[in-house]
Amino acid sequence: MAILSDILLFITTALVLSITILGIVLRVRVEDRFTGSFLTVFAPLSLQMCLTLLSVYLGRTLSAARLASLPYQIYALGGTIVSVLLTTAILLMMSRYLIKLLPATEEQKRLGHRLLTLFIIIFFLISLWWIIAKSAGDWVYALTLTMHFHFFAGSMFLVIHGIIALLYIKKAATYEEERLLKGISATFLPLLVLFPLDLIFFLDSSFKLVYLSFAILSAYLYYFISRRYILTYEQAEIVNAQVMRQFGISEREGEIITLLVEGLSNQQIAKQLYISPNTVKTHIKNIYAKVGVNNRLQLFSLLK
Repeated sequence: MAILSDILLFITTALVLSITILGIVLRVRVEDRFTGSFLTVFAPLSLQMCLTLLSVYLGRTLSAARLASLPYQIYALGGTIVSVLLTTAILLMMSRYLIKLLPATEEQKRLGHRLLTLFIIIFFLISLWWIIAKSAGDWVYALTLTMHFHFFAGSMFLVIHGIIALLYIKKAATYEEERLLKGISATFLPLLVLFPLDLIFFLDSSFKLVYLSFAILSAYLYYFISRRYILTYEQAEIVNAQVMRQFGISEREGEIITLLVEGLSNQQIAKQLYISPNTVKTHIKNIYAKVGVNNRLQLFSLLK
């Protein structure tokens, strides 16, 4: 069981760290709102997973004398504090990210943010009290408690995020927001099943099945990134004057095609070009007729 736990922890950490590095690269290259939002969640998450992996490695490889030494006690105290802070940051950033996605009024968003922040602060204070009281000054034991139970327990807050995302999916303003809400819902609702399984099979293990949710979130986010950035931006580069002349596409229709391949909805295109949504629909209809396609996917395929 220990070997399986270590393997799963390593795989999960590698996935989270990989998507974080990809997010950093995209942030430098693209600098849009999606990449910034991704990193606010994945930066503390990757640090937490790496800290967990490091603590497990040190606990397995160091001798009993070194584990009892003052330097390791100092590391254990620092690791405990950093881990608790990172877990709190993950929950706060995930809450901010979710609320930003929701198609709700500003008043509703403010209320939701205040409630989730209050719950997370209470969890943070209870966590510190429980860890300090339980360890009674033994910081190595405090680190063990933190790594085995704190992040695991904190992750259960994300079930709330999954439920909220599920309730708002059909109200999403754009297709991208809908996909992201579906991803959050599909990622965190399974925690309701994984949590009791962890209590039965992985309670004393450094790895928990709950952490697989973060691996799933990483995989889903990679899929979203590949669709939005890798395919979309490759396609956008092909929309040039020669292609437009070939199909008799006007300058205005060329602008609309460029915005379509960037993932904007009809309403967003109308707002950006200062025209009505009905005018956008008319232009898109004319574009489809000129190039001989019936939908956006066929248009993107033809341009590619």
